[in-house]
Amino acid sequence: MGLNGISSLITQNRLISRAKSRSRSQGAAVGSVLNSSRNSGKNSVLDAIKNQSRKQNGLSAADAKSKEYYTTIKKAAGSLQSCVKNLLDLPEKEWDKMTEEEITEYRENALSKVNSFVNDFNVMVKGMRNEGGKVNQIYLSQLKNYYNNAKSDLEKLGITMKDDGTLSVNQEEFKKGDVQKIKKVLGSSGSFVDNVGKRAKDAQANAETNLSVLNKTQYAGSYTYDKYGSDIFDMLTGGSKYSSKG
Repeated sequence: MGLNGISSLITQNRLISRAKSRSRSQGAAVGSVLNSSRNSGKNSVLDAIKNQSRKQNGLSAADAKSKEYYTTIKKAAGSLQSCVKNLLDLPEKEWDKMTEEEITEYRENALSKVNSFVNDFNVMVKGMRNEGGKVNQIYLSQLKNYYNNAKSDLEKLGITMKDDGTLSVNQEEFKKGDVQKIKKVLGSSGSFVDNVGKRAKDAQANAETNLSVLNKTQYAGSYTYDKYGSDIFDMLTGGSKYSSKG
């Protein structure tokens, strides 16, 4: 499935629908408490609802893990985009006029940027693999394809991809790499690095969407409103946050 086949709107709607479903379940739980406690008096009902809210409030163990993974993905993807920019900013040189000292310095500078890139890339990939899901699987597949398309040139620089989709760098082999090839393979438009940067931006946006839904889900069900916007706690205690006109 290509990138054009991924609709961010559909993805967001699916996530929001999931959150609403959880909210409805929590609302039903509050209703159950009301029914079971109706004969105990207003204060008892209020206490029962508050107790139920405390139980429902917060995330399930699975959702808490998702929040952890998506937070990791978001941070790594954001940092990775900065690494990509640094590599794309590697300067063009008059390669045949460079001294050995200049060549060594260029390689070392590039290697430092590559190591940062690989570190953030691997953290992002591990986060997506841990979380799973169709969207993350698509991104992982695309990242692997980008590597395979540039595999021959990357391997000549000591950059290889493991079975789990993470990258590794042979430091000594990279230091022997042709400086002109380093710029072409890692620091040019349409390169492996450039393509990774674009997907990292998408992965960050997807993580932010999921985190937004999870954060809303965490507090869903703590309050239940009637059609005019009145909080059920206020109704039980005789108050109202909103007028009947909303």
